[in-house]
Amino acid sequence: MRIGVTGAKGFIGTHLLSALKGQGSVVTLPRRKGLPGKQELKRFVADTDLIFHLGGVNRDTNEEILSGNIIGTSRLLESILNDGKPSVRLVFASSAQVYSWVNYRRPIRETGKANPDTVYGVSKQSAENLIKNSGISSVILRMSNVYGSGCRPNYNSVVPTLCYRAIKGLPLVINGDGQQCRDFVYIEDVVQAFMFAGFKSVAGSGKIFNVSSGRMVSLKQIVKQIGKLHKNTKVKFLMDKKNSEISYCCDSSRFSKKYGWRPRVSLSKGIERTLSYFRRRKRT
Repeated sequence: MRIGVTGAKGFIGTHLLSALKGQGSVVTLPRRKGLPGKQELKRFVADTDLIFHLGGVNRDTNEEILSGNIIGTSRLLESILNDGKPSVRLVFASSAQVYSWVNYRRPIRETGKANPDTVYGVSKQSAENLIKNSGISSVILRMSNVYGSGCRPNYNSVVPTLCYRAIKGLPLVINGDGQQCRDFVYIEDVVQAFMFAGFKSVAGSGKIFNVSSGRMVSLKQIVKQIGKLHKNTKVKFLMDKKNSEISYCCDSSRFSKKYGWRPRVSLSKGIERTLSYFRRRKRT
């Protein structure tokens, strides 16, 4: 079996590559400045049975985000249709940012309207639509806040950012009063979700699924847990920050019922592992 992975050097991609060992022949699409060319894509998709499409842009100019996620996905799909196997299966890494950033009283389901408030969310929704319209067999996974070992502070998620600051002896900076809630899912569980979506044979699985813990957790709870595991941690609240009151989380019951997946790493264990990761990095 030939397996292709875009975004293989990213946070999720590096963990996924480790999980794919022994599953078949794995090929990656190198990330370079700008979009991949037709010949490079042709070599990547040729004879490939399964593609995990994790590659994209989430922190850059609006133009780079739109180009990397929309045009990049469009070129990949075009190459699959022209040069790939008709039986190829595509698993796409989308985001909970396709939903609107408003306060939710209940976990968001996939039936909720996709109405993104960010350019990144718009780009992911557009990529989803391109995939659905292509006719290629696919599974789309909308991930919430993914964190864990290997996650970049001030880039991927608030949890590693706070863990990193704690290990560095810096105050944990919170926008607002810390009562706002998020939905956090550990990298190990996310990788398992991708493996299930890629390798489990499930009837009628060509759908959109949330991948999340389904649990509302306040930033104050995160800070409290970090303080338990790393003593003498200080906290600083910035009360004048915009959107600091927004809370949301996603409902992953559709994916759980279809694939038998559920998050297994608790928040306390995940934070402990993330702190340990930054401790090890500090020593090296």
